[in-house]
Amino acid sequence: MTTAPDPGQPTAANPTPPPRGRAGFLPVLCFGLALVAVVPVLLPGHPLLRALSVLLGLAPITAALTAVCRRQQLLAGDLRRSQAAFRTLAKSSVDPVVILDEQLRVTFASPALAGVLGREPGEMLGLPLEPVIHPDDRAGLFGANLQRRENGEFAVRTARVRAADGQWRLMQATVRDLRNDPDVGALVLHCRDVTSRGRGVDPELLELSLADPVTGLPNRTALSRRLAAVQRTVAASPVALVLLSIDGVAGATSRPGTEETVLRVLTSRLSRELRGEDWLARGKDGDFVVLVDGTVSDAEVVATRLVSTLGYIATPAGPLTATAGVTGLAADIDPGEALRRADLALSSACSAGVGSVHRYDDALRNAQDRRSTLAVDLAGALERGELRLAFQPVVDVVLHRTVSVEALLRWRHPELGDVSPQEFVPLAEESPLITELGRWVLREACSTVARTTDDELSVAVNVSARQVRSGQLVSDVVAALESSALPASRLIVEITESMLLDEHVAADLETLRGLGVRIAVDDFGTGWSSLAYLVGMPVDLLKMDQHFLAHVETDPQRRALCRAILQLGTTLNLPVIVEGVATPAVLALLRDMGHRFVQGYAFSRPLEAEQLAAGVWRTVPYVASAPPGVPA
Repeated sequence: MTTAPDPGQPTAANPTPPPRGRAGFLPVLCFGLALVAVVPVLLPGHPLLRALSVLLGLAPITAALTAVCRRQQLLAGDLRRSQAAFRTLAKSSVDPVVILDEQLRVTFASPALAGVLGREPGEMLGLPLEPVIHPDDRAGLFGANLQRRENGEFAVRTARVRAADGQWRLMQATVRDLRNDPDVGALVLHCRDVTSRGRGVDPELLELSLADPVTGLPNRTALSRRLAAVQRTVAASPVALVLLSIDGVAGATSRPGTEETVLRVLTSRLSRELRGEDWLARGKDGDFVVLVDGTVSDAEVVATRLVSTLGYIATPAGPLTATAGVTGLAADIDPGEALRRADLALSSACSAGVGSVHRYDDALRNAQDRRSTLAVDLAGALERGELRLAFQPVVDVVLHRTVSVEALLRWRHPELGDVSPQEFVPLAEESPLITELGRWVLREACSTVARTTDDELSVAVNVSARQVRSGQLVSDVVAALESSALPASRLIVEITESMLLDEHVAADLETLRGLGVRIAVDDFGTGWSSLAYLVGMPVDLLKMDQHFLAHVETDPQRRALCRAILQLGTTLNLPVIVEGVATPAVLALLRDMGHRFVQGYAFSRPLEAEQLAAGVWRTVPYVASAPPGVPA
């Protein structure tokens, strides 16, 4: 009978014993079988001979079974002695031994763990290691540092571990990677408590735990400590904080072995641009943080210099770019709030574009609070009846008539009043809510236009990338057309340029065109703008973004660009609609260029549904045609 391995021990705690064999029973077995086969042939028929042949056949089999049982007993004894030796070594070890499986769950913990963390080994079995590690130390312990290593290579890691009493203990672990060993298949951690009771933490080990392992800069934990120390003295000497976000690092470090080189070069370049009293550290998500000895204005100068210098760092993926947020520190601002303010300033800078440097002010906090309020309230705005559609006419300036209207979503908040689509649409696009809103806009727009008395008026509806890529666009459009009885030829679906790159999307657009729906490319010229993709794509209209109209009256290059887009549409047999035409002067200029389809305030502001039903859209083309001085 064999002895089963101890179920409370991991694979590493049940080592495989060395093989021990008995080679003599196999020849005996073969010889016995040969006798059983030969003797009846030589002496056939006699009862004694038959009995003898049976005995001769059973004897070697019995001997073989006896040998097998004996061998199993010897192996079981070796296994018990090996397990006992392992348990004795683990129990006698002053430092804890922890073994982790592939998912970093504890499969074994030695009794010494109880003396260090106050946790019994049995309590840890099967539990993941990550929750007991300090959040600031998890990246260094569980990130790229624990990639699979060959030949049982070991590494030394230091991290804070939460004890049973809730206190943090600084533990240093020698990590032996035996996941490739078929007899072990685990990570073996030989731990040591480096928290000196009564004397604090070993200064050298503390320094290691507060440093970024790649760049050697102070990490986020060290940053929090430094901010807390500065907070106590900032009243006497002003200090400001710069949060620097760098784009392009991921592409520059995509090749194996390049990450450390790029980050070290980057650290060296940033350090050279700082003054002697400035302090550089690593932040979250790869950001850099600088504590500037001076005012917010001083910090803006430093941040601008740092952002500018990155363009001179050559990487395989091109130059690096950056944006920065700046905030001042004060005695009544805790470290967490200071970092949040810097992050708000950084978000504002990112919205402004690459290379921007923005400082925190109360307006940013108010904007953030407003954004949070809108994000929460938008979820129920449709059910509460706060959303409605307005319709912007598109005018044919040659035939002087409105040919279509674009459905625009509007939101009247009960407390904040009318909210701009530039505010709430991006919030909706960040969540699945945009798909629900998109379906509602399709149904409402089709129903509203179907109730007008003109059988030729069309309606254009913008659809989001999330709704298009959901695979439900075709069914949503069909449902809207069927419920409203609007002919498919009177519906225009507007998409952005980038959506055409998706083959699945292109197939859905082809299906819609087969039904009679027209497809328009919205904001043409602001996306990828690859003319090759327009050829053969399921597109019927181009909408030129109002960005091209900036200074078109005084800038010859802008005028040339507008003519070029019109010529492109003519060449591809795609009508071009110009958006955002706000003044009669621009309208006249576009008309002289040959642009035929125009929408914007030069003709009319968006019409409410009641105005659309009343036929106001019919008089829109004549408003801009009135002679100067004649009331329209």
